[in-house]
Amino acid sequence: MEALIWKTEYNIGHFKIDNEHKRLFNIAKKAYQLSSAKTQSFEMEPLKEIIKELFQYVSTHFMTEEEYMSSINYPYLDKHKLIHKKLINILKEMINNINSLEVEEINSKLNEFINEYFITHIITEDKKIKLFKTPIEDLRKSFGWKKDYLVHEKFIDDEHKELFDIATEAFNIAQNENKKEKIKDILKRLYSYMKTHFQREEEFMKKINYPKLKYHHACHEKIINDLTLFVRDSSFMQQHVLEKELARIIDISLVQHIIQEDRKITSWIKLCNN
Repeated sequence: MEALIWKTEYNIGHFKIDNEHKRLFNIAKKAYQLSSAKTQSFEMEPLKEIIKELFQYVSTHFMTEEEYMSSINYPYLDKHKLIHKKLINILKEMINNINSLEVEEINSKLNEFINEYFITHIITEDKKIKLFKTPIEDLRKSFGWKKDYLVHEKFIDDEHKELFDIATEAFNIAQNENKKEKIKDILKRLYSYMKTHFQREEEFMKKINYPKLKYHHACHEKIINDLTLFVRDSSFMQQHVLEKELARIIDISLVQHIIQEDRKITSWIKLCNN
């Protein structure tokens, strides 16, 4: 349920799409509440209806999103459409098989879909639309450490701030002939510090018996792999593409990872202490 609380960080800056995302969150929350109910009076029919409503609204929303991406000549439209198709198929399969599924199975599949779409998709894919439309000067102004990113574990917060400081250097390099090479050098520093931070963070998770360590480690691996590819390809990118890709990498690997995954660590600590 915590995953289904709408946060301003999910906004992509398009009024209709953001409102549709909020509406999807509300429908998904109802579906999750129904599938999680453990009462004697539980009825399957209302759950079926809400999942069908979710399917219909997701389909409508995807059309809105794709029309908008087409109107702004979004370069990753085809890839985004394929992801939409995959998510639609997940819901279709759930609806087609719902009569043969136990409530626990429906709950599990619904959870998987919620994490795949409402969290991962909005963070990693829909946010790219916002970054594509935002002028690089505005990205520079808005970028940086904010109190909203605190997870309230001192060494983690201190290292997150250091990561932001390194990344900010890359954004603030003045225009000159060697700008791309300087950005590349800073990215290598960011990569090195990020690997060290991830290792320390995972050691801490082991120490507190964090139950989602394996998944969190996989997130870290993906971030490192993405950053590795970006550093490798940065020399061949045009300047404006390089800066937009830098913004995307930082947003996903720092901002969204902190908001979605690192905060779960402190939530686990609080749960253990209660």
